[in-house]
This record gives sequence, C-alpha cells and structure tokens, in this order.
Amino acid sequence: MSKPIGYFTNTMPNDGSYLDELQQQYGSTFEHLGKIEKLLLLHGVVQNLLNAEVNVQGRNAAVNALSTVSPIAQGLHKRVHIGEHLGLAEALINQLKYQR
Repeated sequence: MSKPIGYFTNTMPNDGSYLDELQQQYGSTFEHLGKIEKLLLLHGVVQNLLNAEVNVQGRNAAVNALSTVSPIAQGLHKRVHIGEHLGLAEALINQLKYQR
C-alpha cells in the first residue's frame, strides 16, 4: 500500500499548499493519476532538482557529470531489463535523499 504524499513531504491535510491541492484533486497517493502521468511528474521533479544542483555546482560540474553518466545510461538502456528501472530509480532517490 502506498503512503500519502504527506508522509514524504511537509504537506499536511488542508494546509493550503499546492501539494495539498494536488492531493485533494488526485488523491493522497495520487491514485487518480495514471502511470504515464506519474512518470511525467517524476521527470519534472527530477529536472527541477537537476537544475537547482547545476545552479549550485556550476555548468562545468554538470558537463563533467554528463560525460561520466552518458555511457552508464546507454548501458542501462541496452543491458538492464526495464523491470529493474523503477527499483533503480528508487535506489537512486534513496541515496540522494541521504547524501550530504
């Protein structure tokens, strides 16, 4: 069973935040959204996080990181079964959440 968005964020029921509005419209676990919609939201969230990190570390750090990650991403696409990708995303999110 999925946990509500408020479990992972500072959102509280009826706190007037945008996340609370989204929960009221799409359910506390976004159960009224389909898989493609959730993947698109995740893509947008990750893009926001990446942009913020590039703003902090600078464009050169992003270029260097891209040269490291590009062959890894290609290998994942070619050599890792699609059924493993969501678990990998979860692992990366967990690592990022606790990385200093």
